[in-house]
Amino acid sequence: MLRFLRVRNFALIDQLEIHFEDAFNLLSGETGAGKSIVVDALGLIAGSKASSDTIRTGESKAIVEAVFEADVASRLERLGLDAESSEVIIRREIASDGRNRVFINNQPSTVSALRELAPSLLDIHGQHDQQTLIESSSQLDLVDVFAGATELAARVQQLDEALQKTEAELAELVADHARKVERLDLLRFQRDEIEKANPKPGETETAHQQLAVLSHATKLLDAATRGYEQLYESDESVSSALAQTERALRDATQYDKRLEPLAAQAESALIQVQDLAAGLRDYAGRIEANPQELERLQSRLAELERLHRKYGPDLLGHLDRVNGEMDSMGLAEAQKDKLLQHIASLREDYNKVAQTLSRKRRAASTKLETQVVRELKSLAMPNVRFQVQWSDITPGRARGIDRADFMISANLGEDLRLLEKVASGGELSRIMLALRTVLVVDEALKTLVFDEVDAGVGGKAAETIGQKLQELSQRYQILCVTHLAQIAACAEHHYRIEKLVLDGRTVTRVEPLTGESRVDELVRMMSGSRVTDAARQHIREMLASRR
Repeated sequence: MLRFLRVRNFALIDQLEIHFEDAFNLLSGETGAGKSIVVDALGLIAGSKASSDTIRTGESKAIVEAVFEADVASRLERLGLDAESSEVIIRREIASDGRNRVFINNQPSTVSALRELAPSLLDIHGQHDQQTLIESSSQLDLVDVFAGATELAARVQQLDEALQKTEAELAELVADHARKVERLDLLRFQRDEIEKANPKPGETETAHQQLAVLSHATKLLDAATRGYEQLYESDESVSSALAQTERALRDATQYDKRLEPLAAQAESALIQVQDLAAGLRDYAGRIEANPQELERLQSRLAELERLHRKYGPDLLGHLDRVNGEMDSMGLAEAQKDKLLQHIASLREDYNKVAQTLSRKRRAASTKLETQVVRELKSLAMPNVRFQVQWSDITPGRARGIDRADFMISANLGEDLRLLEKVASGGELSRIMLALRTVLVVDEALKTLVFDEVDAGVGGKAAETIGQKLQELSQRYQILCVTHLAQIAACAEHHYRIEKLVLDGRTVTRVEPLTGESRVDELVRMMSGSRVTDAARQHIREMLASRR
């Protein structure tokens, strides 16, 4: 149970310390005094989200500390934390820069660890619970808690998540398969197109050269023939002139030996000119104007250049890359079959667990209906009827194959209707309290916090809520925030939260109330500013009857 709470620099609270007692503890005060701020501070202890906006103006950090008495050693050990006694100390620090620090038994820890530990220490039931109560998903959660089926429900959710993930993998594999098939079609087309053309290494360059020759065959033949004639064939050819020169030089060497090298050069030049002339003659003999071959070459070159524009200058290299990609592109049929088998297995497991969960839920709902009706009758709803209406969900989802709707009839002769359609605010408060009474898990020394769960009620209904909280306080420590004197009078320990202005700053203070100070506070809660002796006497009688 909660023994001590210290709050510093949190919202309006500069510094607040409260020592709580066993049984039924009650917080009251004017609207805006800070009662719900205390509950929000406890929410931080329970692992709720922290915001730097809650830090008191002008301060660098807010601190919330709580001391619990609880037997949670095994949970602490699972979290890797020391547990030297039954005392659990939790400290939460919120810095203005957004940093969040958690300490459990003076050991650094995490918010996630806090959220795992907190349910063994306290349950907080706020005004928002009345709205979540009318949601079908929340109603299903309540049934699972009552049926002791939370682990089964979690298993169903895990299987559904695994199924969704595997189906997503299969969908991606199928999409990837389709992309690969499309890519393979393109690669096959490219391969077939290049192979059909059957290009040879260097063929394009060779074809360009051959085309140039055929296109200018007349000019080439004329140049070769004319060169041959001038070098060798004509009477005044270069060859003839060189021969005469070489003979003259040979004859002259007998007179001057220095001419011998020049005669040799002339002979060599003659030989070169004769070779050149022979080459031109042979070349001219090979030149042939062939229109058919010219047309064939032009067509072939056009085909090759078209392929070059599509696939680049290296057609054979592109063909090798296409074949390599096709060889490496598996369609993962085996993986697809494996995923299909895994999905079938997951669906089978899901259906088994979901059906087990469904049977457990529906079997427990009859007992739940009986216990809720009993509690509601004790809360001044004598003619109430309550039923859990079940419907099937196909295919199953993360929550299983069931939908639960809470049906209620608060008045005699009225049909059962959806809770959200017929329940008033006061009835919702009592239904929520009845459900919490039925569903709360028995854990030694646990604290139940109720933040204005009496919204929308008054008179006799408020008295019965107070009595129900008083009954709950025999099993749990109760901490309740209320505006109603009828409920406050049922508490064993009463604390007043008030807002003051000190040194130009608004602060929140807490004061334990006993004796006449408590009477005065209850009179204020019941009568406002009209404080009379009769009102005080009525409150004293109310307190006496509650005892």
